[in-house]
Amino acid sequence: MQRRIAFKYALIAFVFAVIWTMIEHYLGYNTIRHEIGQYTRMLSAFVFYFYVILAVWQVRRKQNNELSFSDGLRTGAILSGLYSVLIAIWYAIYGEIINTKYQSSLMDFERNKMIAAKLSEKQMADKLDQVRMSSGGSVASYILLIVFMFLFGVVIAFITTLILKRKKK
Repeated sequence: MQRRIAFKYALIAFVFAVIWTMIEHYLGYNTIRHEIGQYTRMLSAFVFYFYVILAVWQVRRKQNNELSFSDGLRTGAILSGLYSVLIAIWYAIYGEIINTKYQSSLMDFERNKMIAAKLSEKQMADKLDQVRMSSGGSVASYILLIVFMFLFGVVIAFITTLILKRKKK
């Protein structure tokens, strides 16, 4: 049951992320309007976190309002693992095939922000390295995406489980 619930919500969150990314793409938020996209890109992550919480709650509900720590954490870990791999594959497809100019346009946007903020060359170089690593384009960046999405999902599941945990009577 836990696995089924985790898979269901991972797939729902993933489908939402794909649809949302394409909406952003067509609105230009990942191409020419990064000043908006820098905020809207976070929506799919928040939806993912919401589904982690919902999945743990559903497991408790399906178990007659009882939830062990291991059941809640396992549900969140399964959901987070599946979602993390799927979203990394999707972002690789999006960034490497659909929107090949994503990283370069984002780098230009960030560079212009730093010039306006009058950052030093060293600060700009460090920040641009971070943007380059977090915006795809390499196997390492997609592996980091998997790791961090999984870890954040497990942390959300951990906190949710602590709050919703109910011992069997």
